[in-house]
Amino acid sequence: MTRWLDLAWPEVEAAVAERPFALLPFGAVEEHGPHLPLGTDVFAADALAGLISERAGLLELPTMPYGQVWSLEHFDGSLSVSDDTLIHLVTDVARGLERVGVRGLVLLSAHLGNAAALKKATRALEESGGLPAIALTYPGLSAVAGEVRESPESHPSIMHADELETSIMLALDPHRVRMERAVSEYPDYPGHFDVAAVRWHTVSESGVFGDATAATAAKGDVIVERVVATAAALISDWKAEVSA
Repeated sequence: MTRWLDLAWPEVEAAVAERPFALLPFGAVEEHGPHLPLGTDVFAADALAGLISERAGLLELPTMPYGQVWSLEHFDGSLSVSDDTLIHLVTDVARGLERVGVRGLVLLSAHLGNAAALKKATRALEESGGLPAIALTYPGLSAVAGEVRESPESHPSIMHADELETSIMLALDPHRVRMERAVSEYPDYPGHFDVAAVRWHTVSESGVFGDATAATAAKGDVIVERVVATAAALISDWKAEVSA
């Protein structure tokens, strides 16, 4: 077994001995336009975690469903937690993993807004002498995005309910996607968008940042495979360094 939740407690020791590195996935509860559910990032994190854990030989921990979604919390249904909450959760869980012999922790986020907090969590663990950890957020995405995208990019640092994210969901969890509701919206970003605290509901009516109508499962398959392969390669190199 590779899923932590499937283990009975007498099985933990053997499971950790076989797979001494664990993966902790993170999602978020936030709007994803009219065509994707609030749990999009949770469902994507779950699916990606299973694929990456299997390919990289990791124990798969349960997905943390809440994330830092400050910019979108004024859309109905979005629920945000602070960066500090995420950092404390990681360090607390890491202590429990270390007690049973886990040697390293991979943090995987399917929500871009978690990236800063998870990177800080890896630093907090390093500074305290805790479990070695790395943080990944859609590794390989930027390279493969240019290969599959057919619609114009909305913003260089945003993938949200657009062609790319909708394609990912069509590949991973298609029954949750309501393509008949998909829309295209390109916000008019103010000049200070990248340097000021801007709530995203002030620039988007639909919550879509790009063209969701251009999404296909085939594009999602390409993105998912690249992300999984890139993650597995990064994890392999890191595990070798930790184990040296």
